[in-house]
Amino acid sequence: SRQPFCTKAPPPAPRHPSNSDMAPKAGSRPDASATKGKVQQKEEEGEFLFIPALQHNMRTLGQARLFSGVMAGIVAGLLKCEGLSGIFVFIVITALHSAMIFLKMSCNVTRHFPKASSVLLNQFASGLMPFILFWIMAFDMVHIF
Repeated sequence: SRQPFCTKAPPPAPRHPSNSDMAPKAGSRPDASATKGKVQQKEEEGEFLFIPALQHNMRTLGQARLFSGVMAGIVAGLLKCEGLSGIFVFIVITALHSAMIFLKMSCNVTRHFPKASSVLLNQFASGLMPFILFWIMAFDMVHIF
């Protein structure tokens, strides 16, 4: 099975040491840049994202939302859901599908998306139109015709 692309870019190449990066002489104070920890550097410089991988992950998430909308529409139509109960089916199935995607990424969402909430909230409504189409089709085919 296909794994989502990692959006974090590889770390930057090490730079060549300059005179300011050399070890301080005995009795002198080290400068602040030489004593920075990795955590502090990460906070100041930010994360690096690989844009083509992020675009691929967002496109794949959109396709997954479309698929969950189609499946939710078929389920709602077959179960003879009407009104708000059908919308409830859409929300439940899309949330379950989001949870499965979250587990597929080994609960490490920030490796593939900029924010952890991206899997749950991004493009949530993109499956709404296919949901309505398949909900009406399944309901009509099974319960009316």
